[in-house]
Amino acid sequence: MLSSIFRQMPLENSPVFCAFEHELVFESYGVRVRIEASDAVLLEEAERRARKALVDNVRRVDDVDTERSFGIASDVDGTLHLYKNGQAFTFDRDRQRFFRFFDSLLRIEVAEHAVGWVFIHAGVVASNGRAILIPGNSFSGKTTLVQELVRAGAEYYSDEYAVLDNAGLVHAFPRNLSVRYTEAGSIAERDIEVGSMGGKIGSSPIPVGLVVLTKFVEDAAWEPEVLSIGQGILETIPHTIPRIANAVHSLKVLNTAFCDAIILRSSRGDAARLAPTLLSFF
Repeated sequence: MLSSIFRQMPLENSPVFCAFEHELVFESYGVRVRIEASDAVLLEEAERRARKALVDNVRRVDDVDTERSFGIASDVDGTLHLYKNGQAFTFDRDRQRFFRFFDSLLRIEVAEHAVGWVFIHAGVVASNGRAILIPGNSFSGKTTLVQELVRAGAEYYSDEYAVLDNAGLVHAFPRNLSVRYTEAGSIAERDIEVGSMGGKIGSSPIPVGLVVLTKFVEDAAWEPEVLSIGQGILETIPHTIPRIANAVHSLKVLNTAFCDAIILRSSRGDAARLAPTLLSFF
């Protein structure tokens, strides 16, 4: 619902004020978020970005009170300003970079406060109805390994979040693969559609069959150590988004999800060589 309420808030590093005359409220994974904008075009762009960020798991709801909000405003020189929960957060004149940051911030907000879901920073593929989870930080090589597993015949679920329900089943979060590359001495990203690789996107909730705790080390040998459920959970907790907001629920879901899984830990070298080995478990 669009609001006729006129709100004025000071913008950092700008002498002007923004008027949030347009807004909507949506729900995603049980989290309600208000998006406000200084004009209708920005609101439309923000909604489009939100739907892409959350793989269209977004539904508009009536204008209700919510403590989570994002405000977007453009000032006279075209600089875009972002507010989070009523506070000035950041600004940028580069529109693409601004909305990429908004996309990331929104996903984290929903992942941290999701109701009945646990988000793990992980790559996920499936083989024969079982999920292979690859928890890890950025730059650990998750996306590269996910790519090679898909090329080797696995179904694609995500290269960013493993989304677990209360029963420990993994649901697809099939954003385009975000592949990093070096350009002019700096790191850039490009999105790759799984279909362009000949890959298939999974859709059914599935149990976890294999947890792979690994990172790329040049010329490393794959010498996996089998971990207990407790060890696997301890290794995965740092990559679990709601570990602070809802630690008890996160631990319960991880324990349920990992109870029948094989949990392996090892550094790895070439992803293309490892992918068939991992798929052979199924």
